[in-house]
Amino acid sequence: MSSLHHTVIFVDNTINRIFKTIDLLKSIYKNVIICKTESELFETIEKDAVDVIFLNLDLQPNDAVTILKELRLKQILSNPLIVIYSDKQDDFVQEIAYNSGVDAFINFQNKPSVMELYIKNILRRRVNVEVQNKRAILIDKEKYLIFKNGEAIQLPRKEFILFELLYNQTEKFLSKKEIAFSIWGDESIANKRTIDVHVYNIRQFFGKRIIQSQKGKGYRMNKKLIA
Repeated sequence: MSSLHHTVIFVDNTINRIFKTIDLLKSIYKNVIICKTESELFETIEKDAVDVIFLNLDLQPNDAVTILKELRLKQILSNPLIVIYSDKQDDFVQEIAYNSGVDAFINFQNKPSVMELYIKNILRRRVNVEVQNKRAILIDKEKYLIFKNGEAIQLPRKEFILFELLYNQTEKFLSKKEIAFSIWGDESIANKRTIDVHVYNIRQFFGKRIIQSQKGKGYRMNKKLIA
């Protein structure tokens, strides 16, 4: 069976009870990572882009809710889905999970096939959310992230603002003076190479055609590529 290119992390210090599930998932996904401690988790997300993080509700010494809050503060670049799981079935447990701001909760009782289907569905939902409205490009203003076909890209702040400025005004070319004043509040920036360099850097991520240029008119976002 060929492995799918997704990274899934389980944070669980009682991992022996779900080893059959882990074995199955490792045969399906290229990267299934087990973290037994909080420090292992944070070391891993510093190095790798992650799609889904599963937290055992009853983690020790810090529980899943505490770790979730720390994850949210970190604003992870790959913006993974975070799921809390538990073998407890009472409503109170689920309320705790959802009130913590988790993306999803699953009642998991060591059934590998159930977890396999659940992960496939949640990964499908992740893609659907990121390409909602059928747009190839989505902008997250709070995290300064741009999603290109579901892939998160983080630009330096000024380049992000330039991208957003052009993205929101695709019907016309913006002159360098208009761009300089809108972003820096200083039209003299238009006489320097600053804007050209920012445009060049954006094109490195999104392709040369993403921003159109016309002599005497300035720059415009190619609306055909962001629709």
